Amino acid sequence: MKKIFAVNVLLAVCVAAVGYFGFCNGFDGGCDGYEVAATSSPFSINVVDEDEGKVHTKLFGLIDLKTSKAQKSEDREVWLGGFPLGLDLDLKGLMITGRSGVVTSDGAASPCENTDIRSGDVLVAIDGRPVGSDKTIAEILNAKKGEPVELCILRGDERKTYTVTPVKDVLSGNYRIGLALQDGIAGIGTATFINKDTGKYACLGHAILSQDGSVVRIDGGKIYNAFISGCVKGKIGKAGELNGTFNSKSVSLGTIEKNCTFGNYGVYTGKTSSLKSVKIGGRNSIRPGKAQIYSTVSGSEPEYYDIEIIKLNEQTAPSDKSMVIRIVDKSLLNATGGIVQGMSGSPILQNGKLVGAVTHVFSADPTKGYGIYADWMYELTR
Repeated sequence: MKKIFAVNVLLAVCVAAVGYFGFCNGFDGGCDGYEVAATSSPFSINVVDEDEGKVHTKLFGLIDLKTSKAQKSEDREVWLGGFPLGLDLDLKGLMITGRSGVVTSDGAASPCENTDIRSGDVLVAIDGRPVGSDKTIAEILNAKKGEPVELCILRGDERKTYTVTPVKDVLSGNYRIGLALQDGIAGIGTATFINKDTGKYACLGHAILSQDGSVVRIDGGKIYNAFISGCVKGKIGKAGELNGTFNSKSVSLGTIEKNCTFGNYGVYTGKTSSLKSVKIGGRNSIRPGKAQIYSTVSGSEPEYYDIEIIKLNEQTAPSDKSMVIRIVDKSLLNATGGIVQGMSGSPILQNGKLVGAVTHVFSADPTKGYGIYADWMYELTR
């Protein structure tokens, strides 16, 4: 019977350390405060029985405290990511980026001035007709000739309706509602892995969020090869960022199907012959201590960098903020100052297995950040 023992010797009095993290990529995503505290029983021992698929937590190694299900990883093998991806997301409507005045024959006007429509909202329909382009909006508004219209707005999971009166723009001759709109979101993140069995990929490890903090609802999208051209180093109080480019007119590497709390997911259609094969390490097999991330901070080829896993959170159901990591690799610290925007999704490996992905950086200390367990990301690629 194969067993793995891990001893956690903790103080009976928990000591909390509080800090904050900023964005970990070019998207507005997943940021709030965090609290690190010891939560395990003092002097407890976790006995991982891989043959029986159970984890036994014992006080002083003798008294059973609980038994939970262990994660077996032998049959879970993936293609390792670490390379940058250009993400071009289509939206369920048009995202509102702000309000704009309209020049009319009577002066400047703002049709939405008395509403609470805000940046980050998505305009889904006008008078019940779906909108996906400025051309469609112009057709609807011009046909109404200045009569009031009903706007359907999506804010997170909430649908809201507003009645506004369009005004005629003397410069273009079109009726307008005074909203600045965009039809998609683009940015760069890091691929985590590709499921060998399904061909589905995982990247980022956290959601792309709108300006109000809600998860952006998407209507598909595509992924592309990306190239990292430089880096703005992170410093205390301000996250750094990778600078990169991708060509949305080139051949895509696959489709984007989902944007959720645990990242971006879809089908990968690019070549995998040059990628490394690696097994998933179940969350119960991870230990604080030495590990590596596999990430690209220049060009398009990933490299291994040394890190430390300094805290693990016990999670029995999918959740983000699974672990706290610290960058210790001198070459990476010299290049980036720590974790920077654009590194989200970078694989975390321990003992040769994929155990997680980088998700956030602590703005109070850019050498530290959060990672998510690979278990949770893998389930979304099955």
